[in-house]
Formats: sequence, structure tokens, C-alpha cells
Amino acid sequence: MTFTRLTRAQRERWDRDGYLILENALSAAEVDVLVGAIELLDEESQRKGRDPNEYFMMPNVIERDDAFLDLIDHPNHLGVVIDLLGANIQLIASELMLRPPTPEPGSRWHEDGPKPYPFPHANGLTPLLHVKIGWFLTDINEQDMGNLVLLPGSHVNGFPAAVPGSWTGTSPARFRAVAEIDKQIPGARQITVNAGDAVLFHNALWHSVARNISNVRRKNIYYVYGPLWTRLIDRQETSPELIARSNAIRQQLLGALDDHSGGLHPGEQGAPLVRAFERKSYEEVWEDQVAKRIRERPS
Repeated sequence: MTFTRLTRAQRERWDRDGYLILENALSAAEVDVLVGAIELLDEESQRKGRDPNEYFMMPNVIERDDAFLDLIDHPNHLGVVIDLLGANIQLIASELMLRPPTPEPGSRWHEDGPKPYPFPHANGLTPLLHVKIGWFLTDINEQDMGNLVLLPGSHVNGFPAAVPGSWTGTSPARFRAVAEIDKQIPGARQITVNAGDAVLFHNALWHSVARNISNVRRKNIYYVYGPLWTRLIDRQETSPELIARSNAIRQQLLGALDDHSGGLHPGEQGAPLVRAFERKSYEEVWEDQVAKRIRERPS
């Protein structure tokens, strides 16, 4: 294979800002093929009863169409990912997103990683454990088109705790009340891209999604790459028989999962040990941990 490699300027930008934009990562023909694959899945979802004006997300899309599988080792990004993580990697997640117009922000401010507890800090910083790459398949060349919103440098500097009202935008329950979610955070940037561009970012970079007051249904695909060793060590999976005769907390400890999150966001039912240990709901612990992470940012 021939790999596109990380340049010195890109490395400096990554270290400083926590993200990179790869212009023209996909050709117009590749974009057309991927858009067609997404539209087929969108139509299938609508036939099953989904409102076409609702947000549409589908996990594990590499299983759904070879157009998505062909992205896994695309030469325009894989070498860059390897330069950041090393070659001992695997694809952890693949998902498509279709964001219709909405006056509310599409996502709260957050870091990527597990919930309700984030990745642990090391000397006040979150290490690089995942690289996420998003391919944008529609032109997002103006503000408030459902843009990805990034806070450059926040993988090092953290999220600003002193900005009045800023924590509302981090709340899973309350972020939709902040219509212009980027305006409250100094330095936040709505990312504008053309169809075929890709954005890579650090798992600790704080990000959100702006409202979409355009007439564009934003289409994009996200893949997440991480270390090959992030899995069970002495078995590939736990036997169904052992899981069946275990209670809910033991099932969690045995790694039994019933959703697509891979344990990153198992929720109340998937992680009963959270409530048993904390004496609070999963979402309450999540809120507490976000606030703790912001307070503990490096000075």
C-alpha cells in the first residue's frame, strides 16, 4: 500500500489544536457512491416508520454496504492515523449520521470516550487513545448548517469552567436550551468543509454540533480507530451459559453488552454497578463527572 503520511506542519497543528482537516480526502465519485449508500439506508429506515425529519444515526455501517468497508483502509487517511497511533490499531466504530434542519444544537459539548466516567487523566491530560475521522458528504460551507464545532487546544487546556452558563452546554439533559452552542465558549469554531473533506480529532478534544437552520440534510460518516489491545484478554467473548446464570452486575463485569456502544456508553441498564456503587442514577453520575473533568482542567 501507498500511505499518505502526516507532514511536519500537520503534526504541529495536531499537537497545538487537536484536529486536522484533510481537504479532498474523497473524490466526487467516491462521495456520490457513499451518498447513495446512505440514502438507501435512510429510505429503509423510513419504511420502518422513522420520520424523515428526525436525526438518523446507524452504527456498524461497514456491515451494511461495501462502500463503507472500502473506507477502512483508504490511503488518503490511514497513514495519517498510523502516524498518530502506530500501526497496531483496529477500527473500533463506524457510523453514519444524517442531520436534518433543526433550530436546536445537534450535540452537547463533550469529549469522546467512555461514560459516565471519562478516560482517566495522566498528569492532568487525557492520553490519545482514539482517533476519530469524519468524512463530510455534503457542503457545509456556512455557519449553522449542523456544523461540527471544535474547541481548538482543549485536548491540552480543557474546557473553560469560568464562562457563565457554559456547563449548560455540556449537559445531556439541558444542552438543547443553548441554541447557539458555540457562541458561549471563547475560541469555539464551527468547522466549514466541502463534500469530500475529512476531519480528524483527538478523543480529548471538546466538541459539539451547531444547530442546522439551513435547508441541507447534513450527511457524514465517522470512523474511530484505536489500539488493537482494547478487548478482553483471556477470551474473545463470555459464554452465553455463564451470562445466563449471572445477575445483572455480574453480567456487566463479564462484559455482556446489549447495545452498539461497545461499553463506552452502556446506560443505566448496561452498567447497573454505577448505581449500586454511586447511589445515584447513571445520568446523575455522568453530569457529576463532566463537571469534575472541567474543574480539574490543567491551570
